[in-house]
Amino acid sequence: MAQADTSGETDTDSYGRESPASDTDGEYSRRGFMEKAGTMSAAGATAGLAGCIGGDGTQGTGEGDFLWWTMRGYIPEETEAIQNAAEGFEDWADEEVNVTTNVVTWDQVFEEWTAAIQGQNTPNVSEMANEHAVDYGVSGVVQPNTELFEQYDDWYEVPSYWGDYDGEVWGFPWFIEVRSFYSNMGLLEDAGHDSPPETWEELIEMAMDVEDETGETGFVSGGAQDTGTGQVVYGITAQSGGDFFDRDGDEWSVELDSPTSLFAHLWMASFQEEWDIAPGGWAGMDSTDAEQLYREGNAAFMINSGDAANEMINEDEDVADRTELSLIPEGPMGTNTSFMGGSCLSAFEPEYAQHDVDDEISMSFIEYMTLPETMEEYLTEATPNFLPVRDAQEEIPPFTDNPTNIPDEWIDSRLEQAEDVARYGITGPEQNAPFLGDVEGATDAYSTAISGILGGGEDPREAVVAQANQVREGVDGEAGQEIEQNTDLPDLDDAPDELQPWIQGDGDTPQIWNP
Repeated sequence: MAQADTSGETDTDSYGRESPASDTDGEYSRRGFMEKAGTMSAAGATAGLAGCIGGDGTQGTGEGDFLWWTMRGYIPEETEAIQNAAEGFEDWADEEVNVTTNVVTWDQVFEEWTAAIQGQNTPNVSEMANEHAVDYGVSGVVQPNTELFEQYDDWYEVPSYWGDYDGEVWGFPWFIEVRSFYSNMGLLEDAGHDSPPETWEELIEMAMDVEDETGETGFVSGGAQDTGTGQVVYGITAQSGGDFFDRDGDEWSVELDSPTSLFAHLWMASFQEEWDIAPGGWAGMDSTDAEQLYREGNAAFMINSGDAANEMINEDEDVADRTELSLIPEGPMGTNTSFMGGSCLSAFEPEYAQHDVDDEISMSFIEYMTLPETMEEYLTEATPNFLPVRDAQEEIPPFTDNPTNIPDEWIDSRLEQAEDVARYGITGPEQNAPFLGDVEGATDAYSTAISGILGGGEDPREAVVAQANQVREGVDGEAGQEIEQNTDLPDLDDAPDELQPWIQGDGDTPQIWNP
């Protein structure tokens, strides 16, 4: 089954958590779905449910029982707030309901889903990503929620087609997250700058000044084979005018080895190979390592998840006072696009669910949990990583009144960034597909090429072609078409005109590394 990330990252994500995208031990493909599910033991099918907690603190075992799963178990206050909000559905629903919340970690949930499907004891509703929802929907396990989705017309752009496949919407967007741009203003001021960079050119200039004037690292993000690394690469690709997939009607194409994708990989590699603004050992650093370097005050700029900022505040770290969050610096196409993570809510088909409830109850629960008045009950504890998926949710505190100890500027920055996001596999084709989660998992969220370039000395052109062909192998046949392997290496001469100043080193634009 799909193993895409919802928020984050590799063996540990950019929050330091286990991630589905790199859960290779539990690798699960849709083609092997029924075969693997059929081999799961009854004991395995029930093992994940021992931690269920009803809204009243009891096991849910009576008439009207309703079970839902969430992966929001990493921050205790957030978990409790969401659980309490879910309990409120018992009063909101039109009939008797006894809500049970089961918290499952991302590194376990794929095996838990598989076992529960085989044992016909799935939750009624589960948090997942739309890549998972579409995959399960095509397998006949998850219900579409098209009618509920179409009741609203104020969706943000990417969430508006994130769950689309085969004429249905399979997952109801719950929240999105963004990769944030961090600036250590103390280091910047020591290097003679009084504001964060607004463009790629300024980013590189300021990072080099920091290196020269302070001896500290100019820029850091994940550099290893890591989901967070792949997310940064994809954001760079989107800002360069490219994408990882495209679609013409029903025909899908893989674009990971296009000239634009090659440029994005070379631009990122240039931090180490050309401009010397990345930390030593960068190729072995995951997103958690990058976060630690920044939090210790040893890096001027970082792209990472929002949790790093929250933890700085909560732990009263000095670097928090010096940190400014801003939009991702503007790329050559004039955009500030950041990678989008997030989650949706999906309802399992009744024949697979542990508790027999009417379909309308499951859809009502999804609606209830995503209403602005319900989200207000838990967004304070989930701030500001739970960002809106539609305009009406912008009116919820803390996006209006801020009751948290997180600076208003940080919340405003992330809310503004949420309007300019992209998601690999989704943005180019403007729809989802059942194979996307598997190919993301097989490539550690498309980080294999850049990690090979940075750490293995691979030829960049060959690395991006190898990664793209691995994806083509995963897509072949799944998209209802035959996708041939590529034998041609990309040529930067064919990259868009806007990228040529970086390729040639024209004017004030730094030249990228191009071996």
